[in-house]
Parts: sequence; structure tokens; C-alpha cells
Amino acid sequence: MKSVLIKISGETLSGADGKFGLNEIATVCDNVKNVIDSGIKVCLVIGGGNIVRGRDFQKSDLIASETADSIGMLSTVMNGIFMRDALRARGLYVEAVSALRLPFGILPNDVFTVRELASRGAVIIFCGGVGLPYFSTDTVAVIAASMARCDALLKATKTDGIYDADPKIFDDAKHIPELTHSEAIQRNLQVMDQTAFVLASQRKLPIYVFAVNEPNCFMRAINGELKLSVVRSDSTQ
Repeated sequence: MKSVLIKISGETLSGADGKFGLNEIATVCDNVKNVIDSGIKVCLVIGGGNIVRGRDFQKSDLIASETADSIGMLSTVMNGIFMRDALRARGLYVEAVSALRLPFGILPNDVFTVRELASRGAVIIFCGGVGLPYFSTDTVAVIAASMARCDALLKATKTDGIYDADPKIFDDAKHIPELTHSEAIQRNLQVMDQTAFVLASQRKLPIYVFAVNEPNCFMRAINGELKLSVVRSDSTQ
């Protein structure tokens, strides 16, 4: 791989108290730097669940679902700014882009800006969703990986790959080491939303799913040294 997009949840940046965890952020930054030091270009999409998820308000009568999604997008901006400066402190060239027009030195998220930054070797952090409601950060990650022409999407989760059932609930859940985008869609696997899988299939973008709590997880996932699941394009596509 020459370039990858890493998708991590907002919870990854949280400490035990639910606030920004400095040790957790330091670990993520160190893991990202290890990938870059190996010669691979990196882009990032970070969720906002450590601050607030839009879907947490979906059933509320207080605000519209579209407003809830907007709040969730702003949460990803806060995480993006935090991670941008934390990575810069490690001597990396990092820029944050957003579909939402914002201050704080955040650049616009458009294909021309993204590809110019990528050509310069910048670590690009995509935040602010796609600027519209109804889209998850999984879908954002696939779109961002396509815009930056990444070779693969690395999705760091709480589990070591994809299972045919929730392994936290079902003891007999079976790990699925490899499957196609079409199979993931047909089986309605919840590791990513359906829109993300459809877009990844169209773009022929492989997705690697692995546990974020493993030491040096990003580099080891790239090198095939972790237990993980890979979602690839159908051979007939």
C-alpha cells in the first residue's frame, strides 16, 4: 500500500472519564506516525461519539433528526482540530478539511484541495461529515478515501474483525476473515452502514477491520500481523 485512510471512532480518543484522553490520543498519534515513517501516506476520519452522536437524538422530540446530524458533524470537527494539533506536535505535516465552512484554520473539503494536499504528502483529517444530514462517518471515510486516491480503508474498531453475530453477546459468533462487499451488503453486517459498503464496492476499495486496542495496530494491520477481516471487491467486478 502507498496510501491508506484510517477510520477510528471518537471513543478511541476518550479516557476512562469519557473526556479527551491524553494517553489514548498519544497512542493514536504514535501509531499514525509509525505508518508515515514506513513511507505510507495517511488520511484520517474520526467519529464524534466521545462528544455526541447525532443518532443519540434521533428519537428525541426536542430537535429534528437533521439538526441532530449537524451536531454530530460538529463533534467530528472538534476531534479533527484536536488530532491535527496533536499530530503536528510530532513534527508531521497535517491539515484538516471540512465540508462545513469553518474557521480554526480548517480548509475546504473539495477534491482539488484534497488531492493537492495529498500530492504534498500531508496527513489529511476529514471532519464535518459531508456537510449534509443522513450520512455516517463510515460513508464519509469511503468518500474521503476515494477523493485522496487511497489504496485501502483501515477501520479500527472494538473487535478484531467482522463476525456473523455480535461476539459480545453470542459466544458462538464466528469470525469472518474475508468476504466481498456484496456479501457484506447481503448479510446486512453492521460493522459499517450499507451506503458505505455500496460506495466501497463501486470504488473497488478494500476495507480492513481490526481491533484498535492492539499495540501498533495500524502498521500491524497493513503488514498482515493482526487478526482482522478484509472486505474486497467481487472477482467479477
